[in-house]
Amino acid sequence: MEIRTLTRPTRAEQTQTVAVLTESFWRTPLFHGFLFRGRKQPARTFLALLLRYALKAGRVYVAEEPGRGIVACALWTTPDTPELNIRNIFLLGLWPWAVLLALQSPVATLRICELFSVLNTFVPDMPCATLEYLASAEKGAGAALVRRGLKEFAGIPAYVESIVSKNDHAYYRQFGFKPFARKDFHDTDYALMLLSPGERNVG
Repeated sequence: MEIRTLTRPTRAEQTQTVAVLTESFWRTPLFHGFLFRGRKQPARTFLALLLRYALKAGRVYVAEEPGRGIVACALWTTPDTPELNIRNIFLLGLWPWAVLLALQSPVATLRICELFSVLNTFVPDMPCATLEYLASAEKGAGAALVRRGLKEFAGIPAYVESIVSKNDHAYYRQFGFKPFARKDFHDTDYALMLLSPGERNVG
């Protein structure tokens, strides 16, 4: 398995990465239930927007398997990454995906705004590298990407937003993350976890 930074993806690589993100997050109640109500196409558009955002303003790591292509991806933002808001959606050239999402599902767009509003109340009061989205179709590939990111961002706090089903946060604890905040959001146990530079386990 090869781990690398994705910088200028081909169309095929973009399609593969969005597919991995969609299939992974579609298993969570937040995505298939609250946000998109069983409609996968708006979910794909939203995740394509997030991928573009991370490519332009953050960092994207992927894991590849010979003959299979991209099987996992991690979308990170850095302390310098501009907030994903309406102004920056236009400045970063993300507006075509935002407009498409609004046309595909105005209700989902409003729900996404609600989610972001909730998350903004839990932002740590220190500069962090944030693991925004992690998706994997191969056992062990996601963990390898987390470790890669933690090595790349050594020396600054790391922050993770864990969208999972209830009581399933042990995964990030194995890397040294500790609970920072927790929110029950539309039947999703949304954990926000923080990792100080001296506490990380990247072995």
